[in-house]
Amino acid sequence: MRMVVMMLLVVLFAGLATYLMIGNPRLLLATAPVQQGPDPERVAALQAQLQDADAAQVQETIAGMVAGLRSRLENEGGAVDEWDRLVRSYATLQDLEGLEFALNGLLALEPENPQALLLAGQVAAQQGDRAAAQQFFMRLLPLIDPEHPRFEQIRTLIESFDQSSEPTNAE
Repeated sequence: MRMVVMMLLVVLFAGLATYLMIGNPRLLLATAPVQQGPDPERVAALQAQLQDADAAQVQETIAGMVAGLRSRLENEGGAVDEWDRLVRSYATLQDLEGLEFALNGLLALEPENPQALLLAGQVAAQQGDRAAAQQFFMRLLPLIDPEHPRFEQIRTLIESFDQSSEPTNAE
């Protein structure tokens, strides 16, 4: 029994010593950062304002909030999660111009974001920019597991862009 306790203490102290040498012991003593979310009073006021609003008023309010987020991100920059929120907002509003702007901002911070690359390729294709769509999908392909069903779909899509851009030989 004594041997088991001694081995347990050795393993415990070896782990602690390793963490102190390799890890970041200050994190053990630091307080967790406070997550900054929406102000509860503003949320309550917005809910009260929208309670009796019709769909058009709700849509207008949402569009105003999205425009405010876009303006702030254009002027001050922002974190990945803020750009992601703007992407999701424009996608919900079905605003392709805004979505393209938000995707460019997100991809500037996270150039290998698979969801953003997929969505950017879809937006470019929908806007008729096949070359840009192909570039986004080509950037996406190496990020996907070759065993995933989407891998083959995207590879085929890229090949179809190649075939449609080849000049046809008139004989």
